[in-house]
Amino acid sequence: MPTKEMRVATKRILVVDDEASIRDLCARVLQRAGFEVTVAGGGEEAVRRLRGEAFDAVITDIRMPGLSGLEVLDAAKRHHSGIRVVLITGFGTPQTLERARQGGADRILTKPFNPVELLTAVREILPA
Repeated sequence: MPTKEMRVATKRILVVDDEASIRDLCARVLQRAGFEVTVAGGGEEAVRRLRGEAFDAVITDIRMPGLSGLEVLDAAKRHHSGIRVVLITGFGTPQTLERARQGGADRILTKPFNPVELLTAVREILPA
């Protein structure tokens, strides 16, 4: 008889941030909580991964060189129906936050955030 762990598929999360320290922190916290995590150092890499791999959620910084987190949000929604997205920002203007909500962001975290806030947001959007 299969165990509960065998029946429940591991949720896959793509973490996108041009700051290695933030990206690595998010990945460690999520991996310790049992999620399968893939990281991308920028928007272009994230979009390539979204085209070729399946993810349950994306956590992305909004402000990055090249493609922004809003563009990653758009690509995620375009390539994966039902994907959940958490945007993180240290520079959220009201216009940017409204654009994120209209684009389908599920949650927005403001930097600095702590591991508990990150896990709470992810668990809310990806129920077991």
